[in-house]
Amino acid sequence: MRSIVIVDLLSTGFNYVTDIIQRGYHPVIMETITISRSSVYEEVKEYYKKLDPASTIIKEKNSYEETLDEVKKYDPVLVLPGTESGVVLANRLAYDLGLPCNDINYIEAMTQKNAMHEALKKAGIRYIRGKVVASSDEAVSFCRENGFEKAVVKPVQSAGSSGLFLCDDITQVYEAVSTLLTTKDFVGKTFEKVMVQERIFGIEYIVNTVSRDGEHRLNSMARYEKIKTRNGHYIYDYAYYIDKMEPGYAEMVEYAFKVADAIHYKNGPIHGEYMIDEKGPVLIEVNCRPMGGSQPAEYMDLITGQHETDSVLDALLDPVKFKADCEKPYRLRRVGAFKFIIVKEDIDAEDSPVREVARQLSSTYMISGADPETPKYYHQTIDLDSNGGVIFMVNKDKKLLNEELELIRCVEQRFFQFLINDGTSRRIIPKTDSYDEEPEDIIDSCKCHGSILVAADEKRELEGCQCVTKDILKEARRGFDNVIIMYKNSLTGLSESACLRLIFDTMELVREGGRVIVPQGTYDFISYKRQGMEELMNIKGFMVEPPRKESAGKVIGTRVKIGGYGVTAL
Repeated sequence: MRSIVIVDLLSTGFNYVTDIIQRGYHPVIMETITISRSSVYEEVKEYYKKLDPASTIIKEKNSYEETLDEVKKYDPVLVLPGTESGVVLANRLAYDLGLPCNDINYIEAMTQKNAMHEALKKAGIRYIRGKVVASSDEAVSFCRENGFEKAVVKPVQSAGSSGLFLCDDITQVYEAVSTLLTTKDFVGKTFEKVMVQERIFGIEYIVNTVSRDGEHRLNSMARYEKIKTRNGHYIYDYAYYIDKMEPGYAEMVEYAFKVADAIHYKNGPIHGEYMIDEKGPVLIEVNCRPMGGSQPAEYMDLITGQHETDSVLDALLDPVKFKADCEKPYRLRRVGAFKFIIVKEDIDAEDSPVREVARQLSSTYMISGADPETPKYYHQTIDLDSNGGVIFMVNKDKKLLNEELELIRCVEQRFFQFLINDGTSRRIIPKTDSYDEEPEDIIDSCKCHGSILVAADEKRELEGCQCVTKDILKEARRGFDNVIIMYKNSLTGLSESACLRLIFDTMELVREGGRVIVPQGTYDFISYKRQGMEELMNIKGFMVEPPRKESAGKVIGTRVKIGGYGVTAL
């Protein structure tokens, strides 16, 4: 059986393995020396644990000649990069083996940010002015000589916004360069030189393409939303798949094809990042490998009807199909977005309840990077790799997806302990004696009619309604007109995930149009107390009702949406 070699397996490139097996080839993973010494190697080993038993792992040798000989043993039909660190070696191996690849004489233009913009300049298409510098003084001089104060400072080679600084003035340029020149890259080597560029202001986009013999095809497009932090880092908020060609998008795709030609790229995928301003599209950088974000193949299939690694194999193994795909119109099957959880400061987490929140949303497909109820230390988010997890979202209803995306962003900004919890948000146990209420009084003051469920710490006999405790909650049927949540001790000692799960599961028993009623004696045991309970209602699809005199102090919500639990189980 002939093989397909993937150089450095990481992130979305992991999807290659299943695609290769499905096509009847043997997947061989080449591990480079670079990635084995990098800060992401522990993550690489986690991917290895998920490998199909049919896969083989080989390691880069001390010399290129030995590495080439090792690869030859597997009789490959393709050698492809699985992530950024594999681009150079994959192309060199494929070139020497006479396989589809790109000219290694132009490899710098495909991998180094300064060289790719020099290639655009040489080709006569729009580029961003920049220079590789070795000192802060050199960077400041370049900016002043070219008449701009606002600049971008970043490593010459990197991915995922690592080491990226957006500078508003010359002082920030000086400080950013000084910081980077004392920073270590992902293999632990201090940067000797960095890139300083003119800062362009516009909307940032992703254009993913695949090429065969110099012909380029659009795979997918997305819009980035990023946030600048107080310390100058530019971090990902979310990415949103573009479902139709708005004015200016076609020009951007044409420009992306010209970029591929300018860097002499002929075979394989390009994950390109672009910006559109009043002058039109301009390249930020290209990454000559599949788009990152660890996107599941099925997730991308649901949105675009394809996934990148499969499209790459189509292009390089089946030129007839590639030609036919080039003629197809750009259409999405569903709208999709993925939200990066932004950690504003270092947090020693006891729990990651983000899954309990996300599973209530009808747009949630899955979550990665946040293990429930598992202690973990999260560092402040400064780049793509330091996010607190990713929520993948997909829906046929664009309006609903947008609403749920904004809801998650609101929770992140105002109720972060509902996503990543350090154990402090419910640590103080309130004294409940002063506002204990009897269920009958709540039923009367809130004018409850129809079927009524009381969820409490202890089971009791109540005329005209049913009473359950958390231990027998699953025995209650769904479809109540009114559910009164009166937990106190039942919430004490629970992890944040378990607490939210109990609240959501209890709310699930309300029928559409029915009400949930939560007195102060319960919501004081919940993170963020009354406002926290109101936000949990928003998440669950309830409309919080305005207070009435007779029901003062209670949170009341009417269920307006039935849904949640996503496309797949979380």
